[in-house]
Amino acid sequence: FSSPAAMPTIKDYAPFISRRSARRKPSAIRKLTPLSLMPGMISLAGGLPNPSTFPFAAMDVELVNGNRLKIPATEMAKGLQYSPTPGLPPLLELLKARQQATHQPPYAEWDCIVSGGSQDLLSKVFDMLVNEGDSILLEEPTYSGALAAIAPLGCNLVGVPTDAHGIIPSELQTILDRGTTAKVLYTIPTGQNPSGCTTSADRRKEVYALASKHDLIILEDDPYYYLYLDADQPASYLSMDTEGRVFRMESFSKVLSAGVRIGFATGPKRLIDQMGLDMQATCMHASGVSQSLILALLKEWGDDGWQAHVESVKNVYRRRRELFLSLCDKHLTGLAEWHAPSAGMFVWFRLIGIEDSSKLITEKAMNQKVLLVPGESFLTDPDGVSGYVRAAYSLCTEDDMEEGVKRFAALLRAERP
Repeated sequence: FSSPAAMPTIKDYAPFISRRSARRKPSAIRKLTPLSLMPGMISLAGGLPNPSTFPFAAMDVELVNGNRLKIPATEMAKGLQYSPTPGLPPLLELLKARQQATHQPPYAEWDCIVSGGSQDLLSKVFDMLVNEGDSILLEEPTYSGALAAIAPLGCNLVGVPTDAHGIIPSELQTILDRGTTAKVLYTIPTGQNPSGCTTSADRRKEVYALASKHDLIILEDDPYYYLYLDADQPASYLSMDTEGRVFRMESFSKVLSAGVRIGFATGPKRLIDQMGLDMQATCMHASGVSQSLILALLKEWGDDGWQAHVESVKNVYRRRRELFLSLCDKHLTGLAEWHAPSAGMFVWFRLIGIEDSSKLITEKAMNQKVLLVPGESFLTDPDGVSGYVRAAYSLCTEDDMEEGVKRFAALLRAERP
């Protein structure tokens, strides 16, 4: 898939590929899968199971509005069998068209790949780009799942400070000017987990310029893109990527279902193809049944139906955010400080007068039957301490939400001398 635009500035991605990933070779069997789908092709090659032995025929799903979503046997068969590693072709084409319409990547040689959720993408992209002993730039604080994916790689984590407006470009510049071997910057630009911050449009431009100057790949992890709740959503890094240095990751977990475990990445074709080699050797491809279900739903909805659904999801989270913030104002004023998130589902509290929230949250809060996450869980330094706490407003009932905030406030008051 290509758009009428210039070629990316980066011509050779080999310096970015890890030594482990560079040793991967195409699967002799996997590369035959697309050929087996060609009309008239007789395949005696692949060890595909005979579909007549599958007990499943078709799928009929009830949607929350009462409508039925039916996947006929002819379409279901494609999801039940082994399929191309990048994803079911019709779903890939739909995703590429949506990325073109939404982000308009300003160079030609980009592509997409479907994965088993964005966490799967994280694990694979870190493995693809980071060697043992390398440095990697991450926001401070950052997503604990990213830290878990990076930990086994034995690399040096370099935290870049953030504030309520996202990653701080001047801090990034200081780190880069001081000298670092990092070739990758990992960022969550929208509704950041855990801080809830959204990187402003101006800052994104500054960050991209620094990545260009210092030849960095930007890993744009954006699972909360469709949970942006305010006006004037900042453009994605992908949309400003004139040089082919952004690898963007997204997920259906927050807007369709977390359990279907489908995410997708968009980026330079060379990097997408390299990730495909990893998938050939690990999972072969994302769940065909989940892909078929999402494909059928998106085709049924069309663009208008998708947008209507996204707006309805935003409305849910917008109402929950406003309720939670009002409860925080009511019960936590003077005990903690926070900013209103523009996106996502998290509020990041700085506890007043408390330098280390760990014991308070992991012991005392649990004893009072309120669950929160201590800030230390999101630090690049595994031995670091934090006076911050993350709370999520996505799931509790309204009554439980208020009771949880009241219990949290009582704990903080009890800590005062």
